[in-house]
Amino acid sequence: MTFVYLAVAIVVVWIAFGFFFLHISVYKDTVGRVEANFRKQFNADHPEFLSWFDALLSDGKVEDHYITNPNGLRLHAYIIPCEEAKGTVILVHGYTGCSIQTLPHAKMYLEKFHFNVVMVDLAHHAGSDGHVTGMGWPDRLDVLQWVSEVNNHFDASLPVVLHGLSMGGACVVMCAEEGLPACVKAVVDDSGFTSAFAVFSREMKLKMHLPAFPLLYSASLLCKIKEGWSFKEASSIKKLENVENPLLIIHGDADTRVPLSEGKRIMATKKKNTEMWLVEGGTHINAITEQPEKYEQVVSDFLNKTLR
Repeated sequence: MTFVYLAVAIVVVWIAFGFFFLHISVYKDTVGRVEANFRKQFNADHPEFLSWFDALLSDGKVEDHYITNPNGLRLHAYIIPCEEAKGTVILVHGYTGCSIQTLPHAKMYLEKFHFNVVMVDLAHHAGSDGHVTGMGWPDRLDVLQWVSEVNNHFDASLPVVLHGLSMGGACVVMCAEEGLPACVKAVVDDSGFTSAFAVFSREMKLKMHLPAFPLLYSASLLCKIKEGWSFKEASSIKKLENVENPLLIIHGDADTRVPLSEGKRIMATKKKNTEMWLVEGGTHINAITEQPEKYEQVVSDFLNKTLR
């Protein structure tokens, strides 16, 4: 009987931890959940980009745009049209972020590359509906819907580039795995991870000093039951070796959030039509502000090759 009680207690703890982990990982409200809160945080480090964007807003050069996905969620993006555009970029933010996080990239694409810019808020972030952070997985379908939307919004003959940061980087690679429309000519993954499981496993070890087994497996199973996807399912390398689309990977060797090994694993999986800029001393998603000229040159060279 004691063994039965012990077994029941272990199962209860296992399930309880699963719910707890979901609450602190994919259900929690983050700073990027409210744009005003993220603006305050972003303004502390990069006020010049916010002032640039707010000037465009004041001049009526930024559009608030919405779509509704098949699940009924109303999703938001800022759209900045470019006169005589050479292409369109869809920028995808990272975990705890929102569209405002991609402002340095928006400025580069608009002013340096002369692209239309679409800065999306993923579900459960800022101007978009939703109750769960999808770690890029359900979000990949929303981003593909944005591709269709921008083709209706702009000249459909323009090439489209997907450029994501961290979770957004993983998301755009997942989009490529899903199968991209012919208009999408290139994908840029800045500091992306291989899977939600890999990210959460590392976080558990560093912050909780706990191994992934068995507790993280419990949380992953509960996510599958409640949301329809598991942490391992949310992967950017499952079918990547079969993807033909050109991919640029940007990853810093001083990234403590998503280690360089993740970027190298993505590179090793895809192999063909893939380039990697290993940013010496680069931290997580900060290469564009730490080495802006180099960042612009690397992305420009990549696009010149893939869009010609």
